[in-house]
Amino acid sequence: MELPRRHLHRTILIRLLPAWLCLSLVMGFSVYRIESNRVIGYACDLASEEADRFDLSQHRSLFESGAKGHLAAVTALLQESRFAALRLYGRNHDPLLEVRKDPDPGVDQALGGSPRVSPESRSHQHNTLRINGRFFVRVLMPLMDPDQGVYGYLEAIYPVPPRTVKNLESRVGGTLVTVLIVTTLTSLVLYPIIVSLNRGTIQLSQQLLESVVELMRVLGSVVAKRDCDTDSHNYRVTLYAAHFAEAMGRSPDEIAALIAGAFLHDVGKIGIFDAILLKQDKLTSDEFRIMQRHVHIGEDIISDSRWLSRAREVVASHHEWFDGSGYPKGLKGLEIPYNARLFAIVDVFDALNSRRPYKPPLALDQTLGIMREGSGQHFDPELLTHFLRMASNLYWRFNGADIHVLKQELAASVSKYFPI
Repeated sequence: MELPRRHLHRTILIRLLPAWLCLSLVMGFSVYRIESNRVIGYACDLASEEADRFDLSQHRSLFESGAKGHLAAVTALLQESRFAALRLYGRNHDPLLEVRKDPDPGVDQALGGSPRVSPESRSHQHNTLRINGRFFVRVLMPLMDPDQGVYGYLEAIYPVPPRTVKNLESRVGGTLVTVLIVTTLTSLVLYPIIVSLNRGTIQLSQQLLESVVELMRVLGSVVAKRDCDTDSHNYRVTLYAAHFAEAMGRSPDEIAALIAGAFLHDVGKIGIFDAILLKQDKLTSDEFRIMQRHVHIGEDIISDSRWLSRAREVVASHHEWFDGSGYPKGLKGLEIPYNARLFAIVDVFDALNSRRPYKPPLALDQTLGIMREGSGQHFDPELLTHFLRMASNLYWRFNGADIHVLKQELAASVSKYFPI
């Protein structure tokens, strides 16, 4: 059976999109970091070039005596530069003089406090600041005499021009868009190759899945045909169980296990003699004990298959009663697995509504009345309350449905909860 083309492409896209997204994020983040560092480096280079042009050699004496006499000259130098403010330190890092071009809260904040970089190095040091959307570079450089002796330090604030910042940010944004386009084009180029390589694998997986589901259906049908000469019961209880579990908000994995259990719930009846299985009269106590063995036989049948073993909870416990009077272990209340408690309700519901060798089908009202009487005894009362709200809709939708309709409905549920 060939896998539908649309389904194949959907499967590949589901697997490819997360890889494309992760690749785009990783590359985008890496490029952003690289380009951001380039932007910072460029701004720092601008500040360093400006600092190298800032000549304080003629004012060497201010670092050795009072600085007030040099205030006008240093202010004039500042006005000629691109710096917005500067601060001079002595050899021992003590502040000597501070001048600014114009009052500016952003510059005040950038220059305020002690320097954030250590003036121990003999080369320029930088740190960048973003204040109220503006970009500043603070540069700290040692001032050295011809003998390379440090006689002071210059700390200056360089406001990066807004147009320069905008151009640099546009460059970063453009690079990120380029990365996104490249990763997208790469994915599009690889897509047909991946489809070609995976078509055979996906088709094989689909065929394997269909074979396993078919095996479950056949095993269930074998028992159903022995028990009541039709496998409609298996289809109906599986559909009832799936819709009930969906309404209860169960996870896809739990519903998949429930569907498997519904297919195989009575598979152990293969090992029960027809004289007992098809007996129209009430079973004797000895015959009933033999009938109870079908639970253990069913567990043995599915135990060696990983796929079939997900049905274990339903196969092993769907005859347990909420009050502890069921079999084979006499589990009580919440000791009974959730899927088994849920399935017990739909199994009895369909059994009461169906013709069996020992009884005719009951009317819907009779069935619901019997089930209400079993609340807290046979059935989990909370689950039963939820089921009774939807029982009529399920009954009229599936009880009299043609076998072909049931198969189509069941195929939709299987494809939904047993993905490749």
